[in-house]
Amino acid sequence: MQSPNHVARAGEVAVEVRRLSAGAPLATTDHVVREDPLQVLVDSRPLGILMRTPGADLELALGLLHSEQIVRSRAEVAKVRMAPSGQEMLGSLGLEVELDPEVENLVDVYLLHPWSPASSGWQRALTSSSACGICGATTIDAIRRTHEQVGGSGTFEPERLRKLPDLLQLSQRLFRSTGGLHAAGLLLPGSDELEVAEDVGRHNAVDKLVGRMFLADRLPLTDACLVVSGRAGFEIVQKAAAAGIAVVASISAPSSLAVEVAESTGITLVGFLRPGGGNVYTHAEKLTSQPGVLR
Repeated sequence: MQSPNHVARAGEVAVEVRRLSAGAPLATTDHVVREDPLQVLVDSRPLGILMRTPGADLELALGLLHSEQIVRSRAEVAKVRMAPSGQEMLGSLGLEVELDPEVENLVDVYLLHPWSPASSGWQRALTSSSACGICGATTIDAIRRTHEQVGGSGTFEPERLRKLPDLLQLSQRLFRSTGGLHAAGLLLPGSDELEVAEDVGRHNAVDKLVGRMFLADRLPLTDACLVVSGRAGFEIVQKAAAAGIAVVASISAPSSLAVEVAESTGITLVGFLRPGGGNVYTHAEKLTSQPGVLR
């Protein structure tokens, strides 16, 4: 519950609640995370519907298209049509954006060359869900066929990794207001600060980050580290592999398929990351610590 003076930001909604206490329920105001459907189209053809937190719809859509291997670079995008309310930051995006107030909760990405669903190597079923999961991807064999091995020549100091959970928590602005969002943070080479995105869906938060880097022409993210606030499932690691991210760290557990994808694509996967340590599941050679544990 927030103080009476709290002002709702983009991504949250004020609601009237009754607070349970020792006496009679007390009428007050709380703030909850905003969750709305977003329809993503490619050349005006429906790709899928996502449940997301509005505010970075362009980044989310482009990050999703890159993760699905539909686009590899910003040069492949002709223009984007979307509602003005879907993107908080619209300056210097580096591509043509047609703002259409009539298309709320929709992003239509137009490509320079026609796209065929068969050309991406995926059989996807993007449903209206904010949950994480395999979502219709064929098998891990498709990952091996369509994703290059993650490059990078650097090593990562455990001390830097152990600081990431606290850095991520400090950057979760909407989480502090609502308690209902996931976050993803990106530690870029040469930086001690995180690029952070929040969303009701943890994989959406990753797509928003990748989309931000896509717009900045910074892909692949060689020698970068991704930290996520929730479980490291298959889809999180798959998106990291598509973006060329060298290290994926989670404050929670990985799944078996996530470990398998990380092993096969060259990603260092860290789970249960805390200031005191964590478990290294794959490619510990990229860390300067003893294999298998961060101390």
